[in-house]
Amino acid sequence: MSITLQQAWAKTEPFQSVWTHSVVTGVVAQEVLEHVLSQGSREELARVLCCSEEVLRGLVGYIAALHDIGKLSAHFQAGWKDMAEHMAQRGLLPVIPGTVRHEITSFTIMKRIWRQYDVSSNALFFYGGILRAHHQGRFGEGGRTGDGVWKALQEELERKMRRMFLRSEEVVLPDPPKQDRGAVGALLLGVVILADWIASGALFQDAESWLGLSGTAEVRRRARGFLSDSGLKPVPEDFGDGFTEVWPEIPREGMRELQRSVEEIFAQEGKERIVAMLVEAPMGEGKTEAGIYAALQMGKQWHKNGFYVALPTAATSNQMVARMRALLERHKCEETVRLLHSMAWLTDTVSAGINSEETEYAAGWLQPTRRGLLGQFAVGTVDQAMMAVLLVKYGVLRLLGLSGKALVIDELHAYDVYMSEILTLLLQWCRVLEIPVVMLSATLPPEKKQQMLSVYTSDAVPQAYPSITWVSACGRVRTKKIQSSAKRWTLCVNTMPILHDSAAVARAAVDRVSDGGCLCVLMNTVDAAQKVYSAIQAAGFEGTLLLFHARFPTRQRDEIERECIRLFGKEKNFRPAKAILVATQVVEQSLDVDFDAMFTALAPIDLLLQRAGRIHRHVFSLRPEKLAVPTLTVLTPALEGEYEADGFVYPDCLLDSSYRLLSGIHAIAIPEDMPALVEKGYDPSAASPEEFQRWAEHLMENEVKAAMSIQYEIGPPDQGYTPIQDAGELRFDDIEGTSYLSAKTRLGEPSIRVVLLTADAFGAYAKRAVKRDSIYLLSAVSQQEARELMLDSVSVRWKLLGQVPPEKVLEGGGLLSGLRIYLAEVDERGRRVLTVQNETKLILDKALGVIWKRGENNETKF
Repeated sequence: MSITLQQAWAKTEPFQSVWTHSVVTGVVAQEVLEHVLSQGSREELARVLCCSEEVLRGLVGYIAALHDIGKLSAHFQAGWKDMAEHMAQRGLLPVIPGTVRHEITSFTIMKRIWRQYDVSSNALFFYGGILRAHHQGRFGEGGRTGDGVWKALQEELERKMRRMFLRSEEVVLPDPPKQDRGAVGALLLGVVILADWIASGALFQDAESWLGLSGTAEVRRRARGFLSDSGLKPVPEDFGDGFTEVWPEIPREGMRELQRSVEEIFAQEGKERIVAMLVEAPMGEGKTEAGIYAALQMGKQWHKNGFYVALPTAATSNQMVARMRALLERHKCEETVRLLHSMAWLTDTVSAGINSEETEYAAGWLQPTRRGLLGQFAVGTVDQAMMAVLLVKYGVLRLLGLSGKALVIDELHAYDVYMSEILTLLLQWCRVLEIPVVMLSATLPPEKKQQMLSVYTSDAVPQAYPSITWVSACGRVRTKKIQSSAKRWTLCVNTMPILHDSAAVARAAVDRVSDGGCLCVLMNTVDAAQKVYSAIQAAGFEGTLLLFHARFPTRQRDEIERECIRLFGKEKNFRPAKAILVATQVVEQSLDVDFDAMFTALAPIDLLLQRAGRIHRHVFSLRPEKLAVPTLTVLTPALEGEYEADGFVYPDCLLDSSYRLLSGIHAIAIPEDMPALVEKGYDPSAASPEEFQRWAEHLMENEVKAAMSIQYEIGPPDQGYTPIQDAGELRFDDIEGTSYLSAKTRLGEPSIRVVLLTADAFGAYAKRAVKRDSIYLLSAVSQQEARELMLDSVSVRWKLLGQVPPEKVLEGGGLLSGLRIYLAEVDERGRRVLTVQNETKLILDKALGVIWKRGENNETKF
């Protein structure tokens, strides 16, 4: 034969033959199956495919080994100069040269070969689709499969891989039932992609020189070492069966009824496995500990290896990861907890050394912090889990990672209609992949509770509060009402019609702590918070004054967050005698901070109750006599219905409802009054005729938002795995720092991260930028430089940036992907200023964060 499998190239620099790469990838795939997938996932795959785990292992190796069979074609092989010269001498160059997608060619080749063995049409397209999708979202045409030498090489490779992995002269491909194709396809595709990347890494770049001598045993040894060293191979951990075994710092006599009840549920259920659990209770009842305990027990039931704790924001993730790391340290676990959100990569200093067409993606996924969903234990934003069911490149790896864990979704009430639709689809995939899910919420409207749990049961979901609701594998739903609460208290409520009068809010806040105490003033917009903060400063407040919102540069925001926890957290040594924290919703969720009183802008009733959980949160805090009674002061507009910017944050009808409910309430018994208030707050039947129109518009808008999510989602699992059916349907990239926006996990105007630099600093980076078309691209930076720039960046609305002369902006590439660097002026107050379209100015103020200024004197919200 004029060309052999050992001569046909799969990789260059260094050279690696199709034969070598096929063998290595197949063997690595078997190791991924064995050591990355959980025992539960392997058992389920074998059950669905009606085969033994040994047969499954051979099947996975066989499919993975053939992923690049499409490279055995004239068009592909002619793409390397050395091989093109070799082919030209033998008259093998294609008549019509061109670039082809080898994975599409792989699909075509294997359809031809498998038809020779009477493989069913369903199985043929199912497994062929996995090969076709292993480079996700790539566009192009497949090459001609060819005849003569190319056809002979293709059939030789298939035959040798079949004998090596299937150990058979026949091809038998088990056909998964229709309802299971989504789960099976997602797992197998994830294994193939991950195996291809590992096989393309530095670990195997010299395999051409030793594979023939050392054989597959050396491949297995290296693969197992990599999986273990990288944290991709889970370490069996047993946290114990009892609650106090998991949380030894909580004595049995100190357990709350909620925690005792969760423990009793698992003791009573016996062998009946639980697929989903919803824990609803007010703040301070120990939901987090109960939820993690439940996740560990459910993980044990389903033979899972770890957990992913999903939270609403990066700030809440940062605090939770410390708690989870402390848990693992107490149990002397070998693994740690990885932090996973769009900025978590800043701590990563390891390069993966991938030689692949997908180097940028592969390197990102195989760096330590990006392994979060593939590693054993992780904490991060809910977006990272939601992207598993969105049309992002390699979102299937997120499903693969989640498949080995229990999933904990905290603050379930925090997600709007759009996000709830995506979460519902995520739960559908969790159900078929046997991923147990624990959901935690302080205040949850009944319709949302029904929506989430209807994924698991067709039964009506009982309403009770506080409560634990769980669904078993057979679909049976049960609810246990918590009869006693660790903290029963009465919240005094009053209103002040000064919502849009910053000076009046400032005067009232200063007066409230005139005799000392710690007050939180929580506003709905950054602009309102900045104005109130400035007004309190102008009033000459003599005490500790802080401003906390999301529009500070990353470094400064993290510092403010740590300072808030230091001053208002559980450690009381640093608690100030007199303090005011002006903040937005960043303190509303999961942050363990405690205030003597709170002012809050009007919001939906469930969120007002959530905010109230930060008042008198810690029973051991010393309170001034004037603030001894927990009081929530709700700032309302002077006239009902005139919500201004607050109406852009929350629907007018929900603000109407809260306004109406508060007008007749002066005290709230917690937890007794909470469910009735939440139900009334979301019930349009009590609305006045003029309010009903707002409700109608809100309900219609919700339907539109729910429908909008569909364009970004993969299909439901009973329709298979969408990227297997059509790899060209993947619309979004999933690159570090940009996926959060492009994948559309949340509705809203697109944002971008920017950093403003002075002339000297900007000039130094500009010298390293490369001009491409009309932009200057900066990617030649060190890890430390990238980290410093990203820590100084802030997220702003895309549309407000407008046009800036190209010589004043650098587009980030590589480690800086998703970042824009601007040349800023410095004004007389030392602030960095960027002038954009229509003389609008973006101002970075050290004390206030980002300010947008239109005209000379109009500083406004963004």
